[in-house]
Amino acid sequence: MKPRSPETRSEGVIDSLREAILTGRYRPGERLVQDELADAFGISRIPLREALRRLEGEGLVLMSPNRGAIVRPLGPKDVVDLYDLRLALESLALRRAAERYADLREATQQRSEEAMHAIAAGDLTTLFHLDRDYHAELAAASDNPHLVAALGGQWSQIMRVMHAYLEIETYPPGIWDDHAAIASAVAHGDGEAAVARLECHLVLSRDRILSHLRETNAR
Repeated sequence: MKPRSPETRSEGVIDSLREAILTGRYRPGERLVQDELADAFGISRIPLREALRRLEGEGLVLMSPNRGAIVRPLGPKDVVDLYDLRLALESLALRRAAERYADLREATQQRSEEAMHAIAAGDLTTLFHLDRDYHAELAAASDNPHLVAALGGQWSQIMRVMHAYLEIETYPPGIWDDHAAIASAVAHGDGEAAVARLECHLVLSRDRILSHLRETNAR
């Protein structure tokens, strides 16, 4: 078997660390001890430091001379700013998709059924991936690749927020009723109805996250 090149190993470390941060294995504000990580990945500190710098560029890690590397903290303003941007971009995507009468109802129904199974199994990661895929498909229906790219660039932070501050016990199944209503409005060409439902949907999600964030900070 051909040994992996240093570049391939470095990319593997970046992918593994990114996934660990996005799924909440490393929590916001948690210190990333470089010696421990280097041992865990079987690499020297130099490629590890390069990996951390890459993740810093993605907004997932903070590096400082005194504290070393930490997972970038998330505060209430981060959540509000992120959801404001998400609402603006997704609203535009829905209006464009509705102009094209894009019909995503069948795909949404299938994801909804998968989501109910994931809720029953307590599988939060699958739920978040289904949610991401639903919103990504709506964005793609806008037929605007620049808009799709802009939204795609936000999903790493969105997933990190959801993993950090949402729990399976408080995940509302009604979210998928919203998804179905939005898809139906788009299919009927009613962009404004789709946007109105989206706004309620995102505000509910944002406020739930903010509530959990405040509870966590108060402990």
